[in-house]
Amino acid sequence: MTDKPIKRVQQVDQTISWLTKALLQLMQQMPYSKITISAVATRSGLSRRTFYRHFQSIDDLLDKAIETQVADIIATTKTARPHHFREVVTIFFTACVPQRDFLLALQANGLMSHLLTQLTTGIQTSLLTYLLPQNDTYAFAFAAGGIWNLLNQWLTEGATATPKEMGTVAERIAIHLGDVI
Repeated sequence: MTDKPIKRVQQVDQTISWLTKALLQLMQQMPYSKITISAVATRSGLSRRTFYRHFQSIDDLLDKAIETQVADIIATTKTARPHHFREVVTIFFTACVPQRDFLLALQANGLMSHLLTQLTTGIQTSLLTYLLPQNDTYAFAFAAGGIWNLLNQWLTEGATATPKEMGTVAERIAIHLGDVI
């Protein structure tokens, strides 16, 4: 038996990681709309040909980067067993803190809507499944939108509030919603 398939997968993963890191670095330095495939390839130390072997456009790379970041956030939260929405939000923001630079770059470039699409899908397999009715797509969409808006506001305010403080914000909102319903 040969290691070639395993090594190839590792090479592909490493290449995508380098391209993603290069994109993030460039997004922190210039508007997303000005980033070129040549700039990403040069920053990553790879060729344009290598870029095109994996992606058709900068948007494809961005979508992959967001998918990866959301998967990391969701994976971090999978082992939690929250009992209250406050705990869900605290856990979610704890998972977001390491992704802060990426998330701030998305927001600065007006790309948060890309995140919402991935977040809506990811939330259906997340720790919210312990609190929401199963197979209720409206409940998951509402929860994803609420968490996305909390995240967006957190980023707008400089992403300085702690996960615990964000959990407290969520609890305050839940109490308010309970009062108005």
